[in-house]
Amino acid sequence: MEAYLHEAMLCFVNENTTFEELFYYINNQVKARGYVNLDFLGNLGHSIVKDKRHRIYIEKGNTEKLSAVEAFTFEPHISLSGSLYGFKKENIYGFNGGVLTKL
Repeated sequence: MEAYLHEAMLCFVNENTTFEELFYYINNQVKARGYVNLDFLGNLGHSIVKDKRHRIYIEKGNTEKLSAVEAFTFEPHISLSGSLYGFKKENIYGFNGGVLTKL
């Protein structure tokens, strides 16, 4: 499921995609497949910055474009509904020549 979410994210995101649009898209994918988002804040990742106080998150209400940041993490923390175990896979992504790539 984690591999699927990373691939789905790569196929969905373009230079005009916002952090919020990615949040809703991936959370819908998670829910549709019988999983739940375990992140205590509900986000799916964040921008990569020198000072973590300046991070912006893949979350509801963040209308900043993903292409506006140098790089961001994508790290859905998920579990099957009712399971005692969760899963998380984290990669860092950024735009290279207008194309989103894993860094």
